[in-house]
Parts: sequence; C-alpha cells; structure tokens
Amino acid sequence: MEAAYKFGWIPNEERRHEHPRYEYPDVFALEQTSGPERLAIAPSGNHVSILIDLVQLVSEPLGILYVLAVPRGGSEPGRYQTENPVSKQQAEELLKNFSDYLERDGRHDIWIASMSGPDLLVYDRHNVIYAYGPLLEYENVLLARGLRRVEYVRFPSPHTHNYHPAFDQDERDLLRYWRWKRSPLHESDV
Repeated sequence: MEAAYKFGWIPNEERRHEHPRYEYPDVFALEQTSGPERLAIAPSGNHVSILIDLVQLVSEPLGILYVLAVPRGGSEPGRYQTENPVSKQQAEELLKNFSDYLERDGRHDIWIASMSGPDLLVYDRHNVIYAYGPLLEYENVLLARGLRRVEYVRFPSPHTHNYHPAFDQDERDLLRYWRWKRSPLHESDV
C-alpha cells in the first residue's frame, strides 16, 4: 500500500481527477490565536515520529481525544476520549501501533493534552501538528530534526482528503485499543 496518502492537492482545473500527494517543506510557524500562541508544524514526513518527540515535553498525565470525522470501518463518527489518563509511554505505544493509519488516512484527528497544564498537541487531517505549551522546547526539537521556522504555514487549495479501505480494520482496532468515551462531533470537526 505504498501509494496511500491522506492529503493531496488539485493542481488545476484540467487535472481535477489527479490528486497528487502533498508534502510540506519541513517548516513550522508561530501563530497567534484567540487564545494562546501555538506552533503550526508542517513536516514533509515522519509526522508520528515528530509527534512522539513532542509528547515527551508534555506534562503527565495525558488525555487523548481521537476525532473520527469520516468513519469508513463501520464505526460511529464522534469524539473518542480516553476514559482514564495515560502516560507518555502509553501515548507513544498508541502512536507507534497506529502510525501508518494516522499518517496515511484522512478520516481523523488526534489530540494529546496534559491533564495537569496547558500543553496540547493536535495532529490534524491536513498533516499539520499544532503545538501549545512549551513552545521554545518544541521549537528546539523541530530545529534539531531539520525543520525551519517560517512566517506561516500554507495549505494547498483546493486539496483532497483520502480514505483508504485498507485502513478500515485499523479504525476498528484503534477504537478497541482502550476504553473510550464517545461524544458527538463538534461543528468544527467536519
């Protein structure tokens, strides 16, 4: 399944049916929000590996929210939150076990939050990681990994999200991995 990717772009109107994979140029940017500042991180690959490195800087215990916006494996759409706090090691194991699914299928987002502070990591279906909390420490990790700081991260427009039947079982397996509390999607999730 080498050709599977989750995020693509449509180069022009004449090639509407060809959706090439879109890769960011290994960059990150500081963004102002209506709340705290955050980093928008747009790596060309190794998204889960980068996410795991950043998780090491988040204060424990952790809560994980898995947002299944476009179910394809027979699951219910919704926001799935861990019933109990998890450790960094448990979060890392989840990310490693489902890295292909998380990186190569566009049906979901995953949030990893400190339950004892403001630290938050969001890996979204556009292959961007949003990082709140110890921004300088996050930035040091990113620079050490060869990413460079830019003024802003650009999404391609128009773009596509890809959902692969080969990952339907991963969807089901992830939702059986832990006990989750399901709640309805928010308007911003779709």
